[in-house]
Amino acid sequence: MEEPNEIIAETNWTSKPKIIIIGAGISGIAAGEYLSRKGLTDFKILEASHRTGGRIWSVSVDDEGHKAEMGANWIHGIERNPIYQIADQNHLLELRHANRNLRRRDLHLTEDGDVISDKMVNEVDFSYGMLIAECEDFFHSSIPTPEEDDSVGAHLEREFQEKLDRYNNGDRRSRQMIFDQRILLECCITGCDNMNDVSLEEFGCYEELPGVHYTIPPGFEAVLEILKKNIPEENILLNKPVKCVNWANSDNNKSAQEVCVECENGEKFYANHVLCTVSLGVLKAACDRMFLPPLPKDKQQAIQSMGFGIVDKVILEFEETIVESDVFRIELLWDRSQVIDNDLRKTWMRKIYSFEVVHENILVGWLSGKEALFMESLTEEQIAEDSRDTLRKFLKNNDIPLPKRVIRTRWGNNPYTRGSYSFLAIGARQKDIMTLQEPLTAGDDEKPRVLFAGEATHTTFYSTTHGALLTGYREAQRIVKMYTDQ
Repeated sequence: MEEPNEIIAETNWTSKPKIIIIGAGISGIAAGEYLSRKGLTDFKILEASHRTGGRIWSVSVDDEGHKAEMGANWIHGIERNPIYQIADQNHLLELRHANRNLRRRDLHLTEDGDVISDKMVNEVDFSYGMLIAECEDFFHSSIPTPEEDDSVGAHLEREFQEKLDRYNNGDRRSRQMIFDQRILLECCITGCDNMNDVSLEEFGCYEELPGVHYTIPPGFEAVLEILKKNIPEENILLNKPVKCVNWANSDNNKSAQEVCVECENGEKFYANHVLCTVSLGVLKAACDRMFLPPLPKDKQQAIQSMGFGIVDKVILEFEETIVESDVFRIELLWDRSQVIDNDLRKTWMRKIYSFEVVHENILVGWLSGKEALFMESLTEEQIAEDSRDTLRKFLKNNDIPLPKRVIRTRWGNNPYTRGSYSFLAIGARQKDIMTLQEPLTAGDDEKPRVLFAGEATHTTFYSTTHGALLTGYREAQRIVKMYTDQ
């Protein structure tokens, strides 16, 4: 795979095709950027929404230029990471914890406002890290799982309960709360509602890139804008939701070798090849009617087998700081035994595992699953009140005011994403990702007519921006090879 900013030698085209790219997220933009660098500009990127970026979306949160990420937040690792390469070459980077000097600290607090010692937290973290590595090893070493269709959540719970048996009631309760909090974090990392939804057998096929994590102070969208510089502005068409991809086109007015892409407004576009980069959530909801003829049964099965979850953020801006200046993160250690009512109106906040102090008066909390979807239905006033009450309880401070501003994401209700990112659910296999990425050919045509990219089509980097970008390059490279003498 060529580097993102590599100078490419002149391409000798045998002929130049017309291309339609569906979706202007980072996968679609990367594909367009690659084609442009190769000298192919006869393409259109059809974006359903009013903006480019997809699940990359940076917004301003104050008058001082601070950004909040509504979607992708960090560059995960640096080795072999094309996002890191682009950001580093363009001087966009900041270490995730660059402003966290030795005096900055995390507060691990119970619902009663009690502080849990760093010693106990570190002990649980060590055990938890070993258990996660054990979960990954089932895939790496092809070890049979203890139970049929076993889940990561069930295995972690079984093994951790054994470790808890050596402690008395007080210590046991505190360690259980730390463990439960780490599970909530894992749900957001994985993109699921519950770790019991995640396949233990396949958990280790995801590859974590080595190296530290970075944030991008100018906003993650800055990476997208760099890629877009190489794409002719007129090639990106916004507000063009696609209704149907007719990949065995029978329109007598057009060549039988062309694919017809029809938008919701009735507008039609014709091309030799279509690259579909829509989210797995959109495919789950619409694949039965989005393609004509229908997708092959094995691809439909792969789409339905894979998991696609909701991860949301709640961003709170206060008039002034509500914690001491050395606090980096407020870790919320909820007590599962205190839940006596499963009404989500009363319990949705319990899915938020921490509030990170991203700026002195701005906190960000993450949550996933059904609680995230419920949060999307609330008013900003309700979120403000619930967040204030939670912070008052954990910080033992009844003077904490309402935030002056609430920004929250709504990825579950976004019709053009229908969620956040993919994971391998129980029953899904890595081979389902391979099936999903397989191009479609029609009739006697040897060249594929429909190609697929996006984070859910990367076998080891699914759920990530670098995975999404690499799949865009992968499919663009596939197109180039079909029409050049390389």
